Amino acid sequence: MTLSINTNTAAMAALESLSTTTTALNTTENEVSTGKKVSTSSDNPAIYAISQSMTGNIAGLAAVSDSLSLGAQVVNTANTAAEDIGSTLATLQQTVTQAGTTGIDQSTMQTQVANAINEINAYARGSTFNGVNVLTSQADSGAANGSANIVTGLQGNSITISNQVGASNTLSSFLGLTAAGFAAGATATATDQTVLNAAETGVNIKTSSTLAATDFGNGANVVLKNGDGTTTTFEFDTTGTQTTSADSTGATANHVVTVLVDPANQSTSTMLGDLVNAMNQNGYNAVIQNDGSINVTGQGVQSSTAAAADATPGVASAAGSNTGIDGGTALDASTAAITTVQGAINKMNAISTTLGASSQEITGMQSFTSDLSDALTTGVGGLTDADLSTASAQLTSLQTKQQLAIQSLSIANSQSQSILSLFRG
Repeated sequence: MTLSINTNTAAMAALESLSTTTTALNTTENEVSTGKKVSTSSDNPAIYAISQSMTGNIAGLAAVSDSLSLGAQVVNTANTAAEDIGSTLATLQQTVTQAGTTGIDQSTMQTQVANAINEINAYARGSTFNGVNVLTSQADSGAANGSANIVTGLQGNSITISNQVGASNTLSSFLGLTAAGFAAGATATATDQTVLNAAETGVNIKTSSTLAATDFGNGANVVLKNGDGTTTTFEFDTTGTQTTSADSTGATANHVVTVLVDPANQSTSTMLGDLVNAMNQNGYNAVIQNDGSINVTGQGVQSSTAAAADATPGVASAAGSNTGIDGGTALDASTAAITTVQGAINKMNAISTTLGASSQEITGMQSFTSDLSDALTTGVGGLTDADLSTASAQLTSLQTKQQLAIQSLSIANSQSQSILSLFRG
């Protein structure tokens, strides 16, 4: 064996072994302290990049979950108010039915109706959550927003909970319980309500027992004449290509409402329901009766006519009468009042159905978001988490190897001292 004080190969080998062991020990100690086998990009660049992307998605899903929670509370608040409004409308129907009894003081009943309307508006105005109110206008509620936009996905997907009263100032006006011009924030009096009002009229539109698909042909229509002399024409469209246009009479207040129907695939009762829905969405309270006829109130409606399909759909003219849908006959005051309240109940039920569907959608998205976040969290853990049982065994082994490497280096370094013994006398 060659002895050299300039080159100690044994020490070099021992030092290299110690350096390698120390590096491995530092890595294992980092795994034990952080619980991760990949905590920086230097540990594994590809896995680190993937885990960072997934971690970002988890943070994004947390924001989505917050948005869904806020949206759920907006809908729940509106639903709670809608339930109370529904109860008030049920009581109002009882009041209106009693009003037709001989000997009942009408002024007292009108005051009761006005009180119920104020209660309904109070529920709607109070259903604001986080600055959002979907049951009445912003002017009426004072809310910052009349609709809610809810983020449902990482790509910015969203659903919108729209305001339910459209262009109406108040919920009571949308329900047809007060006039369209009833002011936002106002308190209704006996003269503001349009339920028990001598001037309020209505019509009954009869339908034939032989009502057929041909009665809903393209261009067939039902025309309602309003108290101010204007008309609203509800015209059936079987093509899906018509657009609402001005009435052929040329009067600016008259208008045509397109009712999309499909006689080839829809039943006559379904298409009749589409007509009623269109009326309810355009300022009237329309209710289908047990005999298949339609009671209509609102806007001081005085009469109606019905016409068969014509060659010029999109205008209010028509060639010939409709054999399945007859012209209307006037309703008596009691029936008109009950129809108005029943129509309001139907409209409120439609609002509750819309809110219920939104609530179900939000609940489903909350469940999906939670499951997706859990899956991503598990995935990140699988990629980056250390196996601590293995790390513990490695730590013990490497600590022992480090001690042995230090001892080996110490022995190798002492070899150069033995050279001195060769020069002693």
